[in-house]
Amino acid sequence: MELDPTRAKWQQISAEVERRIDAGQYPKGSKLPGILALCAEFNVAQVTARKALADLRARGVIRTENGIGSFIL
Repeated sequence: MELDPTRAKWQQISAEVERRIDAGQYPKGSKLPGILALCAEFNVAQVTARKALADLRARGVIRTENGIGSFIL
């Protein structure tokens, strides 16, 4: 996926992950790819990927267990 330079990268990543969840690519209860995998896929810094996950967490889309990963709710 190519990111739009006119929009915040973290917002685009958050929207793409949520789209994948809605499409069933990431089923409920499954583990999301880790921070490093998201960084590699979207070619962004860790802080950007973390902010995208924080947004999803704040909106109740995922839950994160420290040291284990993020999971779809």
